[in-house]
Amino acid sequence: MLAPFPYFGGKRSIVDDVWCRLGSPKQYIEPFCGSAAMLLGAPKPAPLEVICDGSGFIANFWRATKYQPEAVAQWADYPVSHIDLGARHSWLMAQRERVGDALQDANWPGDAQVAGWWLWGQCCWIGSGWCDWFGQVPRAGNAGRGVQAIGQVPHASDAGMGVQAIGQVPHASDAGMGFDDLLTSSGRAAWVWLKKLSDRLERVRVVHGDWFRCLNHHYGGESTAVFLDPPYRSYESLYGKTGSIADAVAVWAKEHEHLRIALCGHCGDYELDGWDAVNWSRGKHTYSGKKTTESECVWYSPACLPVNTNQLELAQ
Repeated sequence: MLAPFPYFGGKRSIVDDVWCRLGSPKQYIEPFCGSAAMLLGAPKPAPLEVICDGSGFIANFWRATKYQPEAVAQWADYPVSHIDLGARHSWLMAQRERVGDALQDANWPGDAQVAGWWLWGQCCWIGSGWCDWFGQVPRAGNAGRGVQAIGQVPHASDAGMGVQAIGQVPHASDAGMGFDDLLTSSGRAAWVWLKKLSDRLERVRVVHGDWFRCLNHHYGGESTAVFLDPPYRSYESLYGKTGSIADAVAVWAKEHEHLRIALCGHCGDYELDGWDAVNWSRGKHTYSGKKTTESECVWYSPACLPVNTNQLELAQ
């Protein structure tokens, strides 16, 4: 299964490799879930699964999709509009405190309008910066700060841009058609997609806050798998805490290396004695107009499965 939106830094291309090393755990924890590519790519769900993200918009999307997939699809059903992209961005940014507070209640079903509008914008927006939970509200009048100033003209027909690219949310030519009118076309497809995600998330706990909030004491050694994909060191300035997140994650990972842990970063980001470091590269892929040819790495803890024995456990 796939998330219905593009996501900077997603790990979809290495899902199979990672799960070969994590095996079939009884407990799976993903503290930096983003598009939840690793969770959705699991060969089979773990009995206990927990995902978390520091962005309330991301956590709210997964929470609302879990409980209200049809409502989220309805709010996401909207034609591509440049002026509305800027207006909705400002409105969504004003919801941060309210949504963040509500997400602390584990039983809160999420805000479907916020989730749907965020999904719509995530698929329309060019590059990074859409509703950055850690950033500033765009000021259209300031050079370099507003939607128009930074070239955020929405995608209308580009292939590879998430929902629109595969016809799951109406294109601009569907303007004026309501959700009910689209139940047999793209709107119906959007609802079906989100309903499938809702079914997959039925038993998944969705947490919002600092990454360690979902790392509790319910560990079971090799029966617990943790996928750590924190902001890379070279990108941490975007989050306002240079070095602190990566350092804290590395310390925690080393202290808990008896668990099956996969830690992602750029090559050279971490020095973890006894861990298996596997390099990889996105190669031709581009983000924000720049090629991401820097070599990346996944560090596997000593408790992870060896490459040549993983298939046996996965089959059990």
